[in-house]
Amino acid sequence: MALLIVLLALGLVQIWGSGGPVHRDGWFVHWQQLIYRRALVRDRPGIGFGLLVLGPALLMALLLVAAESVLGGIGLLLVSVPALLYSFGRGNFNGAMSGYLRSWYQGDMDAAKAAAEPLLAPGDMAEVSSVSDPQVLHQLVFRAAAYRAFERLFAVLFWFLLLGIPGAILYRLSRLAVDTLALEGTDTQASPIPVADRELAVRWLWLIEWLPVRAVGFTLAIVGNFAGCYRVWREHLTCRESRTEDILENYLEGALGGIDSSECSAGAMVSEGQRLCGAELEAMQGVLSRALLMWLTVMALAVLFGS
Repeated sequence: MALLIVLLALGLVQIWGSGGPVHRDGWFVHWQQLIYRRALVRDRPGIGFGLLVLGPALLMALLLVAAESVLGGIGLLLVSVPALLYSFGRGNFNGAMSGYLRSWYQGDMDAAKAAAEPLLAPGDMAEVSSVSDPQVLHQLVFRAAAYRAFERLFAVLFWFLLLGIPGAILYRLSRLAVDTLALEGTDTQASPIPVADRELAVRWLWLIEWLPVRAVGFTLAIVGNFAGCYRVWREHLTCRESRTEDILENYLEGALGGIDSSECSAGAMVSEGQRLCGAELEAMQGVLSRALLMWLTVMALAVLFGS
C-alpha cells in the first residue's frame, strides 16, 4: 500500500508539475494565530509550537484510522494520497530550474534571479538580489536548489516510510512553522509568538532533518561519485552542528566530482564558465533523479520480497 500511495502521489506531481492543487496553507496560518492568541500558550514557551505541529499530525492519524475502518483500503488510499501530496514541497522545482538555466545561459542575471526565487528560502531573496557576481549567484542557487529538492521530496518520503502519513505531515508542518514564524516580523515585542518558540522551531526542523539528510547522502554516494561523496558522508555522519543546507551541499559536490563543461546541454554557444556552472546544475538534477529512482526501487523490492 505504501508503494502504491507514493507512486500515485508522484504521478500526480508529474501531471501537475507539483502538488499545487492541494497546497493550501491558509488554514495553518489561522491555526497558528488561534494558538498564539491564548495567554497560557504565550506564557509557556514550547506548548504553542507543540500544538501547532503535533495537533494536525495526530488528527490525521485519527482520520486515517476512521477512513480505514469505514472504507477499508480504498478509504486509506483516498486519504493518504492527497495527504502525501500536501506534504510535498511547494512550487514547481523542475520548472524553476529550467527557467533559471535558460536565463543563465542567456547571460540575463536579473531574469535568472527572478527565476530562482521559487528555489530560495523566504529570507534569501534579498541576498540574491544584491549579488552582481555570476559565480556567487551560481553558488547561492546551487545550495538553495539542493535543499529545496531535499525538503520537498526526500525528507517527506523518509518520514512517510518511517511513520506513515502522520510522519510526512509532521515534517511538512515543521517546515511551514519555521517559515511562518520567521515571517511574523522582526519586532518580537509586537509579536504574540515567544522568541523561544521561534528558536525551538528551527532547532526541531534541524533535528528531524538529521536522519533524512544522511540517508540521502548515502544514496547520492551510490548513484554518484562514490569515493568523493562517501568521504564527505563519513565526515558529517555524527556532526551535530552543521546546518542541513551545508551538509547537503557538501554531499552533492562530492557526488558530482569530475563534472566538466562538455556535459552542458547548451553546447558551445555560451562561455566556458556558464557551461561549467550549468553542467553542475544539470548534473545535480540527474543525480537527484537517480537517487529518487533508487528509493522507489528499494521500496518495490521490499514489497516484492516482503509479501
